[in-house]
Amino acid sequence: MGLNAKSQDLIFIDVSGFSMWPFLRPGQKLVIKKISMGDLKIGDIVLYMANNQLVCHRLVKKVIDKKKNVFYVRGDNSLSLSEPLQKEMFLGKVMGALRNGKMINFVGWKQQFINRLIVEIAPLVTIFKPFYVIFGKFVRGY
Repeated sequence: MGLNAKSQDLIFIDVSGFSMWPFLRPGQKLVIKKISMGDLKIGDIVLYMANNQLVCHRLVKKVIDKKKNVFYVRGDNSLSLSEPLQKEMFLGKVMGALRNGKMINFVGWKQQFINRLIVEIAPLVTIFKPFYVIFGKFVRGY
């Protein structure tokens, strides 16, 4: 993913990888907003820096205790275990994407429901990839 522009608290990037396929596809433009990690919800897609690369993955787990908070992320198209997200790595939350000339809002009750559902079914994505694509088109309408 490459950084294109930066304006106040928004970051605009182009998707270039397949770790979030089919939800995010190469060539789409994402809008990321800088927010507090404490405001993240399970299912949110986050932008972070790992190994000097920008990465967008989905928040799949939050462990909150008195000593520290640990957030775990994973790509939708990944069989690997979730990775811990450090506060210093976190850049922001994906708020929307430009798809086929149309801005798709990733914020709102419908999208939060879909995001949470994806967290639950993503581990099965490589087995049921064709059904996942059909389901995504049916639910999102594109």
